[in-house]
Amino acid sequence: MRGHRTARTDGAGSDGRIRTAVRRVRKRVGFGSRGTLAGGRFGTLPRPVRRVLAIDRPTWLVFGLATVLFVVFSTYTSLLYEAYVLTGSDFGSYVHMFSTTLDGQGLLIHGKYRVSHPGGSYFGAHFSLTLLAFLPLFALVSSPFTLLVAKSFLLASSVVALWAVARHHLDSDRLAGLLVVSYALNPFLWGAWLFDFQEQVLLPVLVFAGYYAYVKRRYAWFLVAMVLVMLTNEFVIYVVLGAFVGLGVAAYREGRLRRESPLLAVGVAWAVGVKLVGGAVMARFSEFSGIPYSSIASPLQAFVPEGRASTGQLLATMIEHPEVVFALVSNDAMTKFLYFVAFLLPVAFLALEDEITVGAFLPFLGFAWLLAGRPVYYTFGAHYPLYLLPFLYIGAVRVMERVAIAPPSRDLLARLFAIVIVVSVVGGVATALDRGAFPVVDEHTETLDAAIDTIPEDASLVTQNDIYPHVAERPNANYVVRPDTFQEYQRLYGTVSPEYILYDTRLKGSSFWAERLQEAFGDRLYEEYGVYRYQDGIYVLKRGYSGPVRSVTEAGGVDRRYAADQFAVSDGATLTDGTVVGDGTGSGNVWFGPYTQLPPGQYTATYHVNVSGSNGSDVVVLNVAAGEDHEVLARERVGSTDGWTTVTLNFTLDRTTGDVEFRGGRTGEPGTVRFESVVVERIGDSPANGTNASSTDSGQSVGGEAPRSLTSDRTHSGRQPSSPASVVSASTSRSTGIASRPTPLHRLHP
Repeated sequence: MRGHRTARTDGAGSDGRIRTAVRRVRKRVGFGSRGTLAGGRFGTLPRPVRRVLAIDRPTWLVFGLATVLFVVFSTYTSLLYEAYVLTGSDFGSYVHMFSTTLDGQGLLIHGKYRVSHPGGSYFGAHFSLTLLAFLPLFALVSSPFTLLVAKSFLLASSVVALWAVARHHLDSDRLAGLLVVSYALNPFLWGAWLFDFQEQVLLPVLVFAGYYAYVKRRYAWFLVAMVLVMLTNEFVIYVVLGAFVGLGVAAYREGRLRRESPLLAVGVAWAVGVKLVGGAVMARFSEFSGIPYSSIASPLQAFVPEGRASTGQLLATMIEHPEVVFALVSNDAMTKFLYFVAFLLPVAFLALEDEITVGAFLPFLGFAWLLAGRPVYYTFGAHYPLYLLPFLYIGAVRVMERVAIAPPSRDLLARLFAIVIVVSVVGGVATALDRGAFPVVDEHTETLDAAIDTIPEDASLVTQNDIYPHVAERPNANYVVRPDTFQEYQRLYGTVSPEYILYDTRLKGSSFWAERLQEAFGDRLYEEYGVYRYQDGIYVLKRGYSGPVRSVTEAGGVDRRYAADQFAVSDGATLTDGTVVGDGTGSGNVWFGPYTQLPPGQYTATYHVNVSGSNGSDVVVLNVAAGEDHEVLARERVGSTDGWTTVTLNFTLDRTTGDVEFRGGRTGEPGTVRFESVVVERIGDSPANGTNASSTDSGQSVGGEAPRSLTSDRTHSGRQPSSPASVVSASTSRSTGIASRPTPLHRLHP
């Protein structure tokens, strides 16, 4: 029985007869069956029950492994979603596609501003009929979690599908099991598993199922599976065509080409047909096609004057300008080589000997290494491993079968795979860490949830990439990924003016996506929108709003502490044990930053400092500055404080302002300053009409003089400020400051 054999030989003795008998049983009752349970006292049971009871222990272990992966990744990706780690591209867009399709608002409207297809249908960018298979599931349970669970189920199922393929080819459960574990723990698989959602999650189980049908000579099912693979994404057609060529070469070498040539011809014909139909469908939903300029390899960009080019045009360019080929091959060559080695390592490079693997890899690598301008292709990032992993492991299984491996060599190979698995686990953990290993739903994300709830469900809304999955079920919600694409969309199709704009400058500790949204809108945010709600770096902007800034929650407001380690430190100063230490001699800043963004209003900035001087002179000047020109809004010179002291500066902002700094500078006098933190608190609305104001001229005083305080939290120094601090309105904003945004895909209503 399979899984219980201990002696194995390569001869035609008793072990060979046992293997033949087991294969016959498996052929009759299934790949994971035990012949001893197929009949006998179980023969009177219903056939489905007998098939389940006939499953052997190794197969149950594989099912167990797949189940664990399904539960772990379903839970983990759900946590990533709740912690705002998943993005609009490629998760929120799919949620929006299914929601709008089921609501009858359009066919797979993805919510992203795309110049090539302003109507917003996913078919304008990609041709995927199998994507529609998720619609019934989403209709049954209309939730983002539905897609995450479905993705985990499909990828976990591919583990079992590979086990079926491996058991068909290999007579060693040990080697088959190690290969399956290598796949299940493959860091590239984990990386794709954790990356949002895509229709390509169907590829592994379909490719394994199709190949299993092929080796079982169930050619009709093989063709059905391969057609479904090609209907998943137009790019995979080239990979499948390469695999067909590899099958043809293998059939020729094994003397099966005459018998299988009609099958391969039908497969190629289907590939051509799907390509033609897919091209026609995409042309129907898009204004123009081709590879965008930013996705083209840099040596070829000079030959793409119109910003887009087809694959054929790029290949023609390479023929006309052969000198470009060397530049393409050498472009980031070491990175390409290292990632290719890493991709082959989990199968110990065995698949390089297989015709199917080589055939499938060549089209993908040709594009990734020569034509593509984004590293994600040749580093096998995002979901792109799903195109190749099935063919990689099919090739490894085929090579292991046809190479005669004696028992000692099998032990060595098993140990090699064990080492590879350990390396894969380490790589998989690193992948998880890179995705935000322990996603946390904290007070900030709860505040962001509350901010989303303050926006009416049917209002037109534009937000940033990593917030979009949480508003994607709304009919009029859209998002911005690239400012240049968004601005080009507006230039061609008109200005986008949603009712609300939502962004978060502190989400996951980064303002990256918020800055891209603000850059996309530019100064329109100042002119057309007012800050409706603000709390903890979360902005809800409303078109035409000029009232007071409200907090998101009742206990909310602007009250934030910036620790010393959040600031940059100048030469001559140090950061030790959470404290900046510097002297007053010389000129320039001791510390500066943190370049935060604040809504309009009146503020206090309370510094926690310890200043010592020798002659009673001021040692440090504290100041609040803002904007790309670093205009000083308030300042105070401070001398010896006789211990730790708080110094409070008042300042006013008329408008939402970026690059706000709370700095400490040298006066040139001898002495030492220690800085531990600054607490910023919003104490009221801007005096400019008590509301959001956008008409105040740069540099205009809006509040005259305002009081400051200098107190000590240890021993009061008794030293009072020599003069009141000036309170000046912010005159500039960050270059990537808030901007308003164009009408979303003809679905944002005024």
